[in-house]
Amino acid sequence: MTKRFWGCALMTLLSAAVSAGFSLAGLLGSGSGDSFARYATSRSVALLVTVLIAIGVRSRTAIAFLGIGMTAVQASDGVIGALAHDPSKTYGPFSFAVLNALAVGWLQRGQGSHPESP
Repeated sequence: MTKRFWGCALMTLLSAAVSAGFSLAGLLGSGSGDSFARYATSRSVALLVTVLIAIGVRSRTAIAFLGIGMTAVQASDGVIGALAHDPSKTYGPFSFAVLNALAVGWLQRGQGSHPESP
């Protein structure tokens, strides 16, 4: 696999792991009785597991789509942080969104010269 694949895969994995970690922290903290916290955690952990599977099977296409998905998740989290007027919950997610988008773009630019094997 190429540097482009691994760069995007690791950025997507980091983004999914941070997202799952924060949702688990929210669930185990004050949100333990909150059904919304449970839903958020189940989706975040499912995304993390899916990223791990995509890396395991080394699917360039799956990593690209999951990278796009994590970009959207992090950008949405940044909007939520901005609406809450919380800089740490705004800039962190927006940073992940930008880095993930750049990683997906880098992966896709290399698509023509290194197509995924069947």
